[in-house]
Amino acid sequence: MIDALISGKLIRDPALKTGPSGKPFCNFLLSVHTGDEGSVVVSGIAFADVAEKVANLKKGDALAVVGPMKPTTWADKASGEERHGLNITVQAALSPYDVKKRRGNTGETPSKPVTAPVEPDDGFDDPMGF
Repeated sequence: MIDALISGKLIRDPALKTGPSGKPFCNFLLSVHTGDEGSVVVSGIAFADVAEKVANLKKGDALAVVGPMKPTTWADKASGEERHGLNITVQAALSPYDVKKRRGNTGETPSKPVTAPVEPDDGFDDPMGF
């Protein structure tokens, strides 16, 4: 198994379901950009509080997840061809909505502008004779 941190966009709305034990879980599909090659679809499952957080998202929303990932293979129902994919069991998730909550959604600009630090006058401004 591979511990992974991946981010992508949801391909469809996640669906929150309840397992036989009464605990919530959520299945989802992420489109993960892989550079020049395009993208890879990763199937994910989340449980408990993380499942409820993921289930609040919609198709097209960005999502970053952490957890063990493993490759899988299956036979395509229509063609019978062997297909390959990746599955991740989510331990933690972060969406842009979580970032807004952490920063505060006040819409105000900082009262004090952010400036670069001033270089101290340390006397080392002599030209170097290379």
